[in-house]
Amino acid sequence: MTGRTSPIASAVPGRIRVRHPLLRRTDRFQEALARLEALDAIRVSGSNPAVGSVLLSYDSAAVTPEVARSQVEALLSAVLHPAEAPPVPDDPTPVPVAEGKPAAPELKWRINRAAKIGMMGSMAATLAALGVGKRVHAGFGTLFVAFMLVHMTVQRKRLFQ
Repeated sequence: MTGRTSPIASAVPGRIRVRHPLLRRTDRFQEALARLEALDAIRVSGSNPAVGSVLLSYDSAAVTPEVARSQVEALLSAVLHPAEAPPVPDDPTPVPVAEGKPAAPELKWRINRAAKIGMMGSMAATLAALGVGKRVHAGFGTLFVAFMLVHMTVQRKRLFQ
């Protein structure tokens, strides 16, 4: 798989997470799932076609992580990049997307990260401002609360579970 991004998003002994944009296509997802389920020592633990993700598990005592990873990469290379067909720019079988879907996870992650960094900085400034004056201290405290509200807005689903 030289020159291409690996479909393996994460791998630890006993578990491999596969994620690839082409797996959002129903035909590719079904083919990959069928091939992965045919492997002897590796089993499919979970899958989500909407994001093109498959969770695999295996006994790390029976199969080394390197062997499991290479088997999965080789199998998915045949599914995701078949030599006989050029890549299709438009997905003929798109997965339906729910109405009112929230912002992209990466954007939410960036916003939340900035809010957390802002909270840490403003909290440090609030504590440092204790010796300067009440107005400066209150100003940095207000800034902290603003960053906290952004963080809570991004994490609202997790907060009220």
